[in-house]
Amino acid sequence: MAASPTCTAESKTIIDQAFADATAALTCNGAPLKLEINFYQPLNAGDGFATDAYVNIKNLSRCTYTFTKTNPLKVAIDVVRVNELSVTNVRDITGVRTSWGSRTWSQTERGSSPVPVGGRDAKIQWTFSGKLPGAGLGDNEADIAIGFGDGATGRGRIHDALLVTPSTGSDAPTFESLLEKGVSADCIDYYNEKLSTWTSPVVWSYTGPKGSGQLAAGATLDSRTSGNTTSGIQYANSTNGIW
Repeated sequence: MAASPTCTAESKTIIDQAFADATAALTCNGAPLKLEINFYQPLNAGDGFATDAYVNIKNLSRCTYTFTKTNPLKVAIDVVRVNELSVTNVRDITGVRTSWGSRTWSQTERGSSPVPVGGRDAKIQWTFSGKLPGAGLGDNEADIAIGFGDGATGRGRIHDALLVTPSTGSDAPTFESLLEKGVSADCIDYYNEKLSTWTSPVVWSYTGPKGSGQLAAGATLDSRTSGNTTSGIQYANSTNGIW
């Protein structure tokens, strides 16, 4: 009977080094890469009126980070209904714009009934690969703008909130990339064991006039939790983060 295939010590060393390199790539001067989420609107924007809302990702680290096509910056954004309306002819998303990467988006078909409270008006996927400079090293803020049209005043204006779920991909080396480095296919179990215990060192946080804090990996930030930092000097109209 032939012996069972084994993962060689050489292959294990290559795998170990690849995971170590992945961790090192997401650190800055020995500290984790720090990314912060903010929400912005034009000056004096008011709830329920036509305007743009911005989701902002800021690199707080002192190092420039390059997001790759394999592990890009990915941000999922849900535009959800906050108030209840009995009509279907209400404000729409007029466009989604960014000069940082690409975006896809779709709007809910309203049909004969309005979107219920908590229902999704639109879904946006933002993907960016490239360099995001560190603090003090260039433009360290990536933005995506979401345009809202004006609803028919006589029929009521919708108010929406933004639910943002960021990620940077798995950030871990793929088994395919390790095979290209000469790792044996018999090492899949060893690779999976390493993958199961590896976590991305990226630290996500958020800040705004209503609150600041850290965001757990894979968690979703509600714009009503942080509020947004632009709507007049006193943030009079939009500290609830609703648009």
